[in-house]
Amino acid sequence: MALRPDAPPDGDARDVTCKRCGSVGLLVAAALTCALSACSGDNDAFDPSEGPVVVSYNPTDVDLAQLFERLLADVRATPASGAARGRLGMAYEINDYKEAAIESYRQAAALDPGAFEWAYFRALLVAELGDPQAALQVLDAAIAVDGDYAPAWLWRGSWLRDLGRFDDAIVAFERASGLGAETTAEVGIAQTLLRQSKAEEALALLRPLAKKANHPHVFRLLGRAHQALGNEDEARIAAARGRNPAPLQWRDPRHAEKWDLLASYGGRLVHAEQLLKAGRFGEVIEVLSPMLEAYPDDEVVLANLAMAVGRDGDIERAAELVERGLRMNPDYYRFHNVSASLRFHQGEDAAALAHLEQSVAVNPVQAWPYRQMGTILMQQERYDDALDAFDKALEYGVENPERILHTAGMIEGSRERWPEAIERFERATAIHPAFTMAFVYLGRSLAEAHRFDEARTALAWAEQLDTHPSDLRGARVRLAALEKASAADLGAVAAANGG
Repeated sequence: MALRPDAPPDGDARDVTCKRCGSVGLLVAAALTCALSACSGDNDAFDPSEGPVVVSYNPTDVDLAQLFERLLADVRATPASGAARGRLGMAYEINDYKEAAIESYRQAAALDPGAFEWAYFRALLVAELGDPQAALQVLDAAIAVDGDYAPAWLWRGSWLRDLGRFDDAIVAFERASGLGAETTAEVGIAQTLLRQSKAEEALALLRPLAKKANHPHVFRLLGRAHQALGNEDEARIAAARGRNPAPLQWRDPRHAEKWDLLASYGGRLVHAEQLLKAGRFGEVIEVLSPMLEAYPDDEVVLANLAMAVGRDGDIERAAELVERGLRMNPDYYRFHNVSASLRFHQGEDAAALAHLEQSVAVNPVQAWPYRQMGTILMQQERYDDALDAFDKALEYGVENPERILHTAGMIEGSRERWPEAIERFERATAIHPAFTMAFVYLGRSLAEAHRFDEARTALAWAEQLDTHPSDLRGARVRLAALEKASAADLGAVAAANGG
C-alpha cells in the first residue's frame, strides 16, 4: 500500500507548508518529503494543534477502518500525547502505510522526546525507504535516550557499513556484542572486514563462528573469505554449506506490540501464513481465531486455522474445523490436504490417501499431496507407486527436492537397482552440494556398481562436509569390502585362466 494524494474518507487531507523544510502539498505528501530530506532531525518543534496524518484506505475493509478511526480519535482527543501519535504510527507501519508512519513517529518523538521507540521506529523506516544517512541521524536521537538496546547498535553498524564508514561500523557492532548480540555482531564485523578487503581478519573471525552458529549465511561469508585468499577447495565447501539463501536475522522485541495493530484482512492472512511456515502455531491461532469469527465462511482462514490447531496438538478441534470446511465446500482442495495430514498422523493411511486423491483431482498441480502420497505408499512398500508420486511432486515444484530425490534413491537402493539409485543421488547432490547423506549413499551405490574410483570421490566430498562421520565410516567399510571381493574375484578368474 502507499499514500495516495486524494482525500481520505474523513476529508482531513489539506494543503500545508512543512514548518521545517518548506515543502507544500497535502499533509502526507509534505510529511514524506520532509521525512526523507535533510530536515530529518528528530526533536524539532511541533505544534500539537497540527492534526494527525490521515491516509486513504479501502473503507470496505471494516476492521482496518475501525482501527484507524479509533486511533485518529485518540490523537484528536489528546493532541499533545506523543504516545497516541506513536501508536497511530505503529498501526500505519504494520498495515503497510510506511510514509504515514514515518511522519506520525516524527510527531510522536517531538511531543515525547524521552520515548525511545518513536525515533527508533522512524529511523528503521527511513532506512528501509532508502536513506541510511538520514536514518542514522534519527537513530542517534533514539540511542541518546536508550544506549543499551543491542538491535539499535546492530542497525547502526549495518548502515554505517553501507555508507563506507567501516571503522565506525565495527565500533557499533562491538557495542552490540557487548550488549548480548555477540553472534550477529560478529557476522556484521566479518561483513565489514570483507568489504575492506581484510579477508585474513575475516577468516580468523568466521572459522570459530561457523562452528558456533552453523548458519548458511556464516558459511557464505566463510566461502567469500576463502575465495579472496585463493583457498579454492575450502571456498567450495563453505559455499556448498551456505547455499540456503536464508538471511541471518536478529530478534527485535520492540516490534512485538505492532502485530496487535495488524488489522487489514490481507495483512493478517499473510502474517498468519508466515507464522504457519515458521511453525509458530500458537501465534497463528491467535491471529486467525478472531478472523474466523468475523469471516465464518472464509475457506482460507478456516483451512489455515485447522492446520495450526492440529499442529499445535488439538487434533479433535482441528478435525471439527476441517469437517466444517468440507461441509461448506467439499471441493476445496486445502480442506482435503488438512484432513489428510490429520488422518496420517492418526495412523489412518487409507483415509489419508483418499483425501489426497480428492485434493489432486480438484487441483492436480500441487506438490505437497504427491509428496505425502509417496511417503504413505513407500511405508506400504508400494515402491513403484511411491516413486511415481515423488516424481509428480518434483514436477510440480516440491520444496527441498533434494530430499525427495534422496528418498527415491534409497528406495531404488533397497531394491539393488544401482543405476537408478545413482541417478537419483546424483540429482540430489547437484541441487544441494552440502547434502552429506546424499553423497554418502551416492558413494555406496557407486561402490555396489563397482565404480570404485567414483565412489571414493563422492565419499571424499562427504568427508569434507564433516557432518555425518559414522555414516561415512560405514560407507567406506562397505567400499573396502566390495573392492576386496572384486579383487579376489579377479584373482580367481586369472588363476582359472592360468594367469
